[in-house]
Amino acid sequence: MASFIKGLCTEKPIFLEKDIPDLHGKVFIVTGGTGGIGLEVAKILYHANASRIYLLGRSEEAGETANLSITSSVPSPGVNSRTTPGNNVIRFIHLDLSDLSSVKEAAQSFLESETRLDVIWHNAAIMLAPEGSKSKQGHELTFATNVLGPFLLQYFVTPILVHTAKQPDASKESVRSCWASSGESVAPPGEDGIVWDDCGLDGPGYSGFDGRTRRYMQSKAANAILATQMALRYPELTSCGFNPGAIKTNITRHAPGILASFFNLTAASPRYGALTEVYAGFGKEVAEVNGCFVVPYGHIGKPHAIVQDGIEKRNSGERLWSLCEGLVSVFY
Repeated sequence: MASFIKGLCTEKPIFLEKDIPDLHGKVFIVTGGTGGIGLEVAKILYHANASRIYLLGRSEEAGETANLSITSSVPSPGVNSRTTPGNNVIRFIHLDLSDLSSVKEAAQSFLESETRLDVIWHNAAIMLAPEGSKSKQGHELTFATNVLGPFLLQYFVTPILVHTAKQPDASKESVRSCWASSGESVAPPGEDGIVWDDCGLDGPGYSGFDGRTRRYMQSKAANAILATQMALRYPELTSCGFNPGAIKTNITRHAPGILASFFNLTAASPRYGALTEVYAGFGKEVAEVNGCFVVPYGHIGKPHAIVQDGIEKRNSGERLWSLCEGLVSVFY
């Protein structure tokens, strides 16, 4: 509990909705964009005049509800909506990150519709999945949903990101891949934040609530690692990991009742998580430190020391990238 409270102590946002440039002509993907933080990100993009916003999620009904919520929303106080006719198109694509076939289909659907992509937020995640949960391909559910799914999706959209960065109205600094991670208040397992010989944490030492928590923390560490490796492999783009903060969303639906209740009483509103994410997507400092880690609510920081140490000293980025490729390449 003390570590959770520590995670609540964050700085105030300095990058606000008014600081986002006009997004006319720009195209965006938000996974998990039908609810929680992702929905708030989509609303901010909408009022900043984004041309097309793709919400990737599991429920078409939720996509329709989100579309209505976005188009009927009003901007934050003091911010004028910059919507113009022909812009602000919101599209839903079905995506189940726990099923690699679904990931491939979602990517193909997007690529059939678009010739550019300016920013992708790998925002969707699950937390504290029930013990023994597996993905359609048989991988541990948390690792599959939070790591392998986003990794495969990124594989498919990287070429269009690279293409977009070469366009006259874009640049390396403006075209970005942003990966949802977590804070430093709870240590992930393993020397580098990854248990290399048991990435599903299926061993006897990872049972119960503690094991479920460690699976989640490992998956979030993995995304921070992949973001830094993405920056090394694709320097023509900007990549970053981000910790949105302790935010009130339905991600705690699998948590014990007392923990979920405490979290919902103390966590910040989704807008604050969205401000962290849009800073990751548009903040000038992020492009100046490619591969960086964004902390609440829109500042450059670092992931957990274990994760940072593995990146800097033990080449964990290359190792994790190779591990993920081995698990998903059959879907390339």
